[in-house]
Amino acid sequence: MVDTISKEELKHKLESQSVVVVDVLEKDSYSNKHIKGAISIPLEELQSEGWKKLDKSREVVTYCASYMCTASKKAAEFLKGKGFNAKAYEGGIKEWNDSHYPTAKGS
Repeated sequence: MVDTISKEELKHKLESQSVVVVDVLEKDSYSNKHIKGAISIPLEELQSEGWKKLDKSREVVTYCASYMCTASKKAAEFLKGKGFNAKAYEGGIKEWNDSHYPTAKGS
């Protein structure tokens, strides 16, 4: 069972720079629009070698497209198995964008 985080909690943690946010969608989705401050590590890459880029001393929050997407949960479960303090933000870029929270484009 993976822990989840709300958009409000995530926004607060991003503002205080107390979390690493990982977009687990494909690179083209990330380039189109992502949560401002997030890094891109697609799920498949994360599960091979990408997780080694992350710092185990920091909380990690994964997200994907929306509540309909399960990649954020899969990524958080995988990271927990590797010893990370990881949570999933299930609302994804859709809920974040619909809430008019900060987004960015490009890589």
